[in-house]
Amino acid sequence: MRLPEADAESRRRWLGDRAVRARLPRRIVSWSLLAALVAPVTAAAQSLAEAAQREQEKKKQAGAPASPAPAYTEADLKARRSGSKGTVNELQATGSSAQAASPRPSPSPTSPPDRARLEREWRARFAQARARIAEEEARAYEDRIEVVFVNGIPVQQRVRVAVDTPELRAAKQALSDLEEELRRSGGLPGWARE
Repeated sequence: MRLPEADAESRRRWLGDRAVRARLPRRIVSWSLLAALVAPVTAAAQSLAEAAQREQEKKKQAGAPASPAPAYTEADLKARRSGSKGTVNELQATGSSAQAASPRPSPSPTSPPDRARLEREWRARFAQARARIAEEEARAYEDRIEVVFVNGIPVQQRVRVAVDTPELRAAKQALSDLEEELRRSGGLPGWARE
């Protein structure tokens, strides 16, 4: 059954009015919710500012001066130096502030040929430690016979399985200890790499 054209037009207008009526309460609710959320924040900010002002007024009325930062004089430092058991390094005053701002770097404690020798020694030690780990990993395999079901039929097969042996753990710990020794000796981390 088909409605006449006039009825279809009035129906379309009625549905449009209904859609507007349905959206109106949502807008009112959303704006009132937004206002309800924003109002306490602004009120709290105002009351916080007022509380800070009241606190400052109380301090002014109490008349208690704020505790100033301690001021140290040269005499205080000299008295402190003579009473302490530690050492104090005094810097000599120089005429130029540019020299004081950028001091020259101190020379390296080891000479370049000595560093090269140390690097070779450390790399050799790490190579030995890695070779030991590789050997222990090769020995750490065990042959086992496992049962596998293929289409419901049990089939035995030989499998090599890696086992964590005490020797392998000791070799890995030795490498870790060597890395720690290198770090404590002041060597460069790159010396531990292959």
